[in-house]
Amino acid sequence: MSEKDSRLYEKAIEWVKRKGYSKVKANIDDFERPSSFMQPGDEDDDAALTPDITAVMRGNKCYFEIAVKSDDKRLLVTKWKLLDRMAALKEGKFYLFTPHGHRAFANRLIKKHDINAVLVSI
Repeated sequence: MSEKDSRLYEKAIEWVKRKGYSKVKANIDDFERPSSFMQPGDEDDDAALTPDITAVMRGNKCYFEIAVKSDDKRLLVTKWKLLDRMAALKEGKFYLFTPHGHRAFANRLIKKHDINAVLVSI
């Protein structure tokens, strides 16, 4: 299984900034962390869902995930559906950054589970 490394975060953050987003928060060192979402009544920190990156464009909050293959597809789908819904509520968009070799995996999941995400190759 592939892990998200700092190079992937750097590429994703560079794309976000280049597109003109502001208030960039990232789930990596040197950045303010995005807010986590907890299931009601769940005190377990491992159960918290934290977006990889959040940013604002024209007052609308957008959510960004780095999509890497995972054995735990159920957790990924749960997180992506949540971020898709949160982006819709805040009139923003949900983006999935797909590193080389991971695009087909991400594409299959969003199509199968009806997740409204914009795929961006990094």
